[in-house]
Amino acid sequence: MPEPQTFLRYHLRAETLCLGERIRGGVFRPCSPVFRYTSLSGALTNALGTASPVHAVARFLPGNSDFNRFETLTFAPHDRSRFISVIPLQIEYFANVNAELFIAKMNDSVRYPPMLQFSMGAMRSKGFGRCEIEFEKEVTCGNPSRGRLCVRLPDTQDVKTVFGVRNVLTARYGYLFSSTNASPGVYVKSLFDGSTIVAYPIILDSKGESE
Repeated sequence: MPEPQTFLRYHLRAETLCLGERIRGGVFRPCSPVFRYTSLSGALTNALGTASPVHAVARFLPGNSDFNRFETLTFAPHDRSRFISVIPLQIEYFANVNAELFIAKMNDSVRYPPMLQFSMGAMRSKGFGRCEIEFEKEVTCGNPSRGRLCVRLPDTQDVKTVFGVRNVLTARYGYLFSSTNASPGVYVKSLFDGSTIVAYPIILDSKGESE
């Protein structure tokens, strides 16, 4: 059984958040329905200026229908060299984001602030993805349980160990884009939401935390 792991629970807010993968050509950018480890880890690692990766996951909070609205925006990028608008691009995004963020508390020298602002996701140049997090409490997970994965997580041993993934019963695999020191980055095999696994409750659909 995995050793107990302590996480820092933050409240995450954002006006707009586009969790879309990179697209090459095409006119539609879909948005992931759940948070992705690679996006969160990359954004927080850069914001905190750490040498080692920040292990983080997040999940949308249920509640008022005014929060976490799934919306679509259409706009036509402008070709400055020819002074014309090109083919319209349609993007999906979340509006009025209300979520909980869990950062693994590791044995390193990283100092996690009580509040932090950072940007993540796609369309950041258009003002999307400006996030603010506020610390709430520490959560200790020690007992993995069975449930459906509600985030997207790299299928690597180091990441699975941090989040207590003890067994994968029914897997839904896909690939997540991960930035690296080498440009432009790589796609990594990952476990997608809907997979049935045994892991810490903070990454499962079922509500609850191991204290």
